[in-house]
Amino acid sequence: MRPESSAADRADGLAVAADGVRAEPPVTGPVHPFDADTALEPAGEGRWRASAPDRWMVGRGPNGGFLAALAARAAEAASGRPLRALALQFVAAPTGAPLDVSAVVERAGRMTSAVSVRIEQDGSPQVLAFATLAGLPAGGIEWVRTEMPRARPLAESPVVRLQEAGIPAFMHNYDMRWALGGMPGAATAAETGGWLRTTEPRALDAPLVAAMTDAWAPAAYAATGRFFAAPTLDLVIHVRRPLPPPGMTPDDHVLVRFSTRLSVAGVWEEDGELWTPGGELIAQSRQLALARERPRRSAETPRGSAPESRPG
Repeated sequence: MRPESSAADRADGLAVAADGVRAEPPVTGPVHPFDADTALEPAGEGRWRASAPDRWMVGRGPNGGFLAALAARAAEAASGRPLRALALQFVAAPTGAPLDVSAVVERAGRMTSAVSVRIEQDGSPQVLAFATLAGLPAGGIEWVRTEMPRARPLAESPVVRLQEAGIPAFMHNYDMRWALGGMPGAATAAETGGWLRTTEPRALDAPLVAAMTDAWAPAAYAATGRFFAAPTLDLVIHVRRPLPPPGMTPDDHVLVRFSTRLSVAGVWEEDGELWTPGGELIAQSRQLALARERPRRSAETPRGSAPESRPG
């Protein structure tokens, strides 16, 4: 059954409890930059307006993880339940102009809700998404066959130098420490990763987890030993734990690992994992992306947004 409160009321700064019950609004105070940047301004029932600040740009448009965060926020606002899965199709590359976000609860069952999300610009679709939302029950059938990647400890991991030329603007929103696999351009491994946190500490929630699945340098750079445009075609995210994970504080980093196994004709996949410092798997992701030569006029290494044009 649909929550009695409207989606518009829940969009800005929504806190959703892990059991699926809407949490009380947070204590009034300074707004975290991530929340300010991904805020949804109500524009009617199930509709919002959003903007993409320059600091979330890659190339000429916003990072795909930023767009995923908007979709996650809209889906949770519309359903009043915590995100479990989000599948996004990047059908066009938006610019920095205002975005129209809409969400429709396709079905609200006793345990789960299904929500479709559209992000448009000037009346044209940019991102199409479908979300599954549900609280985790108190108990159930379980098994664990996961193993946290063996990574350098946080204190021994080098800080990614984000001041260097060619680093996309959106990466400056994160504190990044390399701890896994090859450095971009190393051609030594088909995986890369490290410790990741927002520059200004913030607790994990679904929008931030969604953003983090597209925050790291592409694994393709480590696999090939070169840089190129890597626009995302689609991205699927599974949230495997209650958020924020018990025991994690806003100051904690998550360990991220991204890997790739195959590229055919410039179409390649990337699998991602987010882990707590204590070794619990938080989220998994998979995206299909393109590998394209960069225009000579651009010095950036684009990441995580749809191609500027799409074959029919």
